Amino acid sequence: MVTSISKVFLLVLFCFDFIYAQNNLIVKKEVSSHTAEEKEKVKRVDKWFAIDKLQHFSYSCLISLGCQYVLVNKKDFSESDALPISTALSFSAGLSKELNDRRGKNGFFSMKDMVANCAGIFVAISIINN
Repeated sequence: MVTSISKVFLLVLFCFDFIYAQNNLIVKKEVSSHTAEEKEKVKRVDKWFAIDKLQHFSYSCLISLGCQYVLVNKKDFSESDALPISTALSFSAGLSKELNDRRGKNGFFSMKDMVANCAGIFVAISIINN
């Protein structure tokens, strides 16, 4: 059990590191052409305490729990075998959403949203393990 959770955690860290580096390159390119007022506006867009973060947290937690339920109760997986699959599915859903957001006109990849996603996944893991 611990090894599968560790693998998921390492995968999450690797994805964060890669995406953070890519996002910083894109933001630096875009922000360098803005005026000082526009740069300040870009910095204020993504707040830690927003309904958006609560939604990311809740959806990630519920996706993990829902996938776990289906895999264990409908597909006869063991709890330990289903956990990495359900967490990976939830993480990939959140990652896909952020990558899609980045493609928008004024969109960007929000690391804060991904932190909320991961927090929801880790709460789901603690619920499943207890």
